[in-house]
Amino acid sequence: MGNDPSSSESAGTAVWYFVGATFLFAGSTFLGSADDGGASPFGIIAGIAGAVVLVAGLWVFSREWKGKRK
Repeated sequence: MGNDPSSSESAGTAVWYFVGATFLFAGSTFLGSADDGGASPFGIIAGIAGAVVLVAGLWVFSREWKGKRK
């Protein structure tokens, strides 16, 4: 009813990348504290994964933005 399925499929995909990056960054905070006060390998990996997902989300967002402007 008034919704174009082709436009709604790609709309909002980048948002999920940003949500995932947020959870990874928050997880790196929780996983990142070791008992000796240093950084945990799991926290470092989660932080790097969050940065990768964030960059991927920015790339998807730019593709979505260019697609809507055409």
